[in-house]
Amino acid sequence: MRQKPVRAYLAPELAEEVARRAQAQGRSESSLVGEAVRVALAASSEEVQQVAKETIRRQLNRVESRLDKLIWEQLQAKECLLLFIRVWLEHNPPLDEAIEDSAAASAEARFERFLDLLSSNLTTQPPRDLGGPLTEAMHDGVLETAVAP
Repeated sequence: MRQKPVRAYLAPELAEEVARRAQAQGRSESSLVGEAVRVALAASSEEVQQVAKETIRRQLNRVESRLDKLIWEQLQAKECLLLFIRVWLEHNPPLDEAIEDSAAASAEARFERFLDLLSSNLTTQPPRDLGGPLTEAMHDGVLETAVAP
């Protein structure tokens, strides 16, 4: 639905309250004011229920789109991991039988160090956004040359 812009003048303290609530709810100030006007203009209880249903529908659509984005990002991470494993398996030869036992012990020790490092990073550091550097590397052609056969 196309919306028409309307200019409204509010008292400074009311404008600050609108801005604070909009930020707390993760919404725009315009959508918060629009919803307040819809509720104020609703004359009968049926109209109030319709406005409430419309508001809930919009909020659910917003949540659904966020969930869709999260699912897409998880699928991308899964694909990256599976691609890495496939490339790693294709380019690493099998071990000789003579060194399998020592390699298994070394792998176990390295894996334990990895788990310790992972648990300490997950509990002490805020999560890092790796998407930015990966996207930049893709645009620079670094990843394309590294993965190309």
